[in-house]
Amino acid sequence: MKVVQIVTNLSYGDAIGNDVLALHNMLAQAGYDSRIMAMTIHEKLAGRAEPVDFSRFEQEDLAIFHKATGDSFPGFAARLKCRKAVIYHNITPAKYFLAYDEVMAWNLWRGRRQLKQLAKCVDWGWGDSRYNCQELIAAGFDPDRVDVLPIPFTAGTGAERGPRPDRPVGADLLFIGRIASNKKQEDVIKVFYCYLRDVDPKATLTLVGSWTGFEKYYAKLKGFAADLGLTDEQVVFTGHVTDEEKRRYLERADAFVCMSEHEGFCVPLLEAIDRDIPVAAFAAAAVPETLGDNGLLFREKDYAKIAADIGRVLREGALRAEVLRKQRESLRRFDLEATRRKLLELVARATEGGVKRG
Repeated sequence: MKVVQIVTNLSYGDAIGNDVLALHNMLAQAGYDSRIMAMTIHEKLAGRAEPVDFSRFEQEDLAIFHKATGDSFPGFAARLKCRKAVIYHNITPAKYFLAYDEVMAWNLWRGRRQLKQLAKCVDWGWGDSRYNCQELIAAGFDPDRVDVLPIPFTAGTGAERGPRPDRPVGADLLFIGRIASNKKQEDVIKVFYCYLRDVDPKATLTLVGSWTGFEKYYAKLKGFAADLGLTDEQVVFTGHVTDEEKRRYLERADAFVCMSEHEGFCVPLLEAIDRDIPVAAFAAAAVPETLGDNGLLFREKDYAKIAADIGRVLREGALRAEVLRKQRESLRRFDLEATRRKLLELVARATEGGVKRG
C-alpha cells in the first residue's frame, strides 16, 4: 500500500511545499510507503518527488490531494478507485485578484468550485485549521469525515535567539508574506506611517515576500508609500528571500504586523511568536485561530490605535513580557509530536475504513 501526496507545484521554501515534505517524512518514519507526486517540481527538490501518474495507483493505496487553487485533479480523483483524501490549505477568494490578474482570479474561483466536485468523490477532508474545515463542510464534505490536521511546525528556534542587541536606530516592524492583495500590505504601510508619525520617527518597515505574478500590486504599494512621503530606506521590499535570509529578518524585528484579510493558517505568525516577537494582527479568517488568545488582535483597522498599541508594548517592559508569555503558551498548541500522532491516526482511519468511492 502506498500513501501518495499529490500537489500541483512542489515549491521550495513555501508553506505548502514544506508541509508536503514534513508529512512525507512523518509517514516514511512510521513505515508507510510514502511518496510525493507533483505537476512541477522545483529543481532543488528533484528526487524528492515524481511526476503525477494516476495509472500507478492501486485499490488499497491512499491518494492525498493538496488543494490551494484550481487544478486538473478533480476529474482524475473521480476516476481513481483507491481511497482518497484532501488536505485543504484554503483558496483565496478571487475578488482580491480581479484588479491585478484576471487569469489568477479565474483559477481561484475555479478552485473553490472544484471543492464541490471533490466532496462527491473523495472520502476524507482534512484542513490545517478549523476555519478551513468549515469551508470543506460548506462545500459538501461529510462533517463526520472532516478533521483538523495542523501544519507541522518545529518550535524552539526562538529559545536560541539570545539577548537583543542595542539599536542605534528605531524599531523595525516586519511582515512576511507574498506581495498579494489579500495580504493587505498597504494597510501594514498605513500602520507604519502612523507609527512613524506618533511613536518613533526613526522606525523602519520590512516587507518580506516575492511579488512575482503580482507586479501590478507591488507597483501600487511602491506608489502608495511614495505618496505618503516614505523612502525606500523606511519601507523595504525584499522580494523573494532564502530561509536563512528570512531568519535574519526575524532576528532583527521588534514587532510583527499582519493586516491580512484572508489566511487559511498563516505560518509566519508562528515563526514570529517562536522568535519572541510581539505580534499585532487583524482578526480575519484563520488568524485568530492561529494566533490564539495572545498578542495584539484587532477587529477594526484603526491604524493610529494599532500603531500606538505596538509602541506601548515595545516601550513598557512588563507589558511586553506579558504579551510574549501568552504567545509562548499559545505556541504549545502546535506541538510537532501531536501533529505526527494526528496524521498517523487520520491515515490509519482512512486506510482501514474500507471506504472506496469514485
